[in-house]
Amino acid sequence: MSRGWRYAGPALAAVLIGTSTGITAPTAWAAPARDHGGPSLKAATSYYVDPQGSDSADGRTPGTAWKSLSKVNAQTFEAGDTVSFKAGGTWTGQLTPHGSGTASSPVTLTSYGTGARPRIDGGGSVDAAIKIADLHDVVVDGFEVTNTGSGTTPRIGIGVSATDKGAVPGITVRNNQVHAIQGAASGSQASNPSAGGIIVSALGKQTPTYYDNLRIENNEVFDSRSYGIVTWSQWMQREGWNSLWADLMGIPDADYRPWTPSTGVVVDGNTVHDISAGGITVMQAQGARIEHNRVDKTAQNHGNVGIWWAGADDTMVQYNDVSGTKYWGVASDGTAFDADASVHRSIVQHNFSHDNEGGFFIAVSTASAPAEAKIRYNVSQGDANQVFALSTNAKNIDIYNNTIWVPLTPFIANHPDRASFSLVKVWNSTVKDVRFRNNVIYNGAKLPYNDQSVVTYDRNLYQDGPVPSADKAALTGDSKLTSPGTAKSIADLSGYVPSANSPAIAAGLDIANDGGRDTVDTKLPSGMPDLGGLQRAGGPGRDEAAPTATTTFGDGQSTSPAALTDGSDYTSWASPSSGVTYPGTITLNFPSGRTVSEVVLATHFGQGQGITKADVQTWNGSSWVTRATDAQITWTSNSATVERQSIRLPSAVSTTGLRLVVKSANHTWGNLSVNEITTR
Repeated sequence: MSRGWRYAGPALAAVLIGTSTGITAPTAWAAPARDHGGPSLKAATSYYVDPQGSDSADGRTPGTAWKSLSKVNAQTFEAGDTVSFKAGGTWTGQLTPHGSGTASSPVTLTSYGTGARPRIDGGGSVDAAIKIADLHDVVVDGFEVTNTGSGTTPRIGIGVSATDKGAVPGITVRNNQVHAIQGAASGSQASNPSAGGIIVSALGKQTPTYYDNLRIENNEVFDSRSYGIVTWSQWMQREGWNSLWADLMGIPDADYRPWTPSTGVVVDGNTVHDISAGGITVMQAQGARIEHNRVDKTAQNHGNVGIWWAGADDTMVQYNDVSGTKYWGVASDGTAFDADASVHRSIVQHNFSHDNEGGFFIAVSTASAPAEAKIRYNVSQGDANQVFALSTNAKNIDIYNNTIWVPLTPFIANHPDRASFSLVKVWNSTVKDVRFRNNVIYNGAKLPYNDQSVVTYDRNLYQDGPVPSADKAALTGDSKLTSPGTAKSIADLSGYVPSANSPAIAAGLDIANDGGRDTVDTKLPSGMPDLGGLQRAGGPGRDEAAPTATTTFGDGQSTSPAALTDGSDYTSWASPSSGVTYPGTITLNFPSGRTVSEVVLATHFGQGQGITKADVQTWNGSSWVTRATDAQITWTSNSATVERQSIRLPSAVSTTGLRLVVKSANHTWGNLSVNEITTR
């Protein structure tokens, strides 16, 4: 829904997997009837289906297999039952079983024998080739699924739906190959999120309906004339976002209901490629994980995104490899990732985004809903257009420790829209609270920062291209990474490790709750990390809060000692402007033990207010021990540019606390001040 471009177009007549828009009575789950042969429930049954079988047989052995989909569809299966289709067989029509399982004994649809996956071919004449409607605890495992014919009506490969059912537990779709899914070749119907390879829908108007423990894993989805993998819900209204594209979804705006998120959603290990619209989309979910997926060549027929999520809280998007998203114009997406409408506390980490024509990341929302995201420890290589795009209600966007590698590719150099391309683009006045910290940015394409002066830049390393004037702690020059720009996959990122003499080494801000691991899962050090997505050397890998800071000097200028350890060079602590006496102390208490060999002070206007002499003490568990005495600090600058000076200890010390005994400071304005204190 980015900037109103993604879903404009003619109406779709109806939701493809059978939504009813009339009022119906709520339906409760009921346990299936069981035959009792004494005190125990009937044992689970295995059924077999073979194109050469017979529907008059009992279906309980390979030699007495059923033949047709209609025979399977006529049965009601029970907890623990398995329905196995013969490998290499093909069935035309729709597989739509009946009967649910339990958490420990699901109903399983799968294959038997050796050879190719059993093929379910909808032929473009059914809404979904495999249709799981109003069931729970069902596994669909190991099919080849197609659904295309001579028409252009959007269809579904594997469709899961539930209407007015409350909680729907235990649906798993795994190890399937879904391809050749019918849809429109162009226009908005080529970007219909209710159609595509694997579509999961929560529907109804009477009983809030949602999925619990939904897993979509290890599938291959390709050649879909709409989406790859989607989860969405009619129960989506919040924060002024009240309906989902009636012209596409086939549901009138008045029939949507308050937000009821699915829980335990995992989209893991899938390969999605050659898709008309979006690759993977998760909507109306809480705590979803989208991870270890390979997404390539999406948005091939309509502007869209490789992976995006909406109406979702606490979404974790990690370890994905996304490439080849097509560019359809300045305001029509084309990025690898998108935190879309009404999303809170998203985390995008440990991903490889490369060669996406529209860029790496976009955040955009609607109405009063925010689009929030933390983007950390990723590598973006060869992404174009707007590498970062921030639009309506993008807020709380924290972008740190990424490596952004933007060479002057032929696509950028020769594109007629090149003048509008940006490394950072802010589209809307509602964008706020955006920070770039600790990133390595190679900008060989020399893209501008069209950020409307609303983005905070802090201690990034800029190699080539412009340097945002707002970054008062910028590093510039050759990043000296090992072999950047050469990665072919997420398993091939070693070229982004800093070399031994890289200025990125141990130069970063110490950011609290950073996840503890870099892009390739190297454990992070305590204290100052390397800039960029990959660390040269690891550490304890703790994901912990910031150190706490106290001082005997008191606070001036409405500051607080918390500014000394908040992971920002922009905030500072200052003493009162009068009555300062020496010695005084500044004390840091670490959440856990760390090894300290160097203390780094970051200060602006250092010649006017910087500390000039101090002792360094560490806590040994019972007392403070002096490690450096009368350390001299000389500041070379007296400007808003943040300068860093360090005090090196004679030897490394393991400790849970650090104290500066300050003996003198510059007093041009009567006070001393420090922006940040951290350790190496």
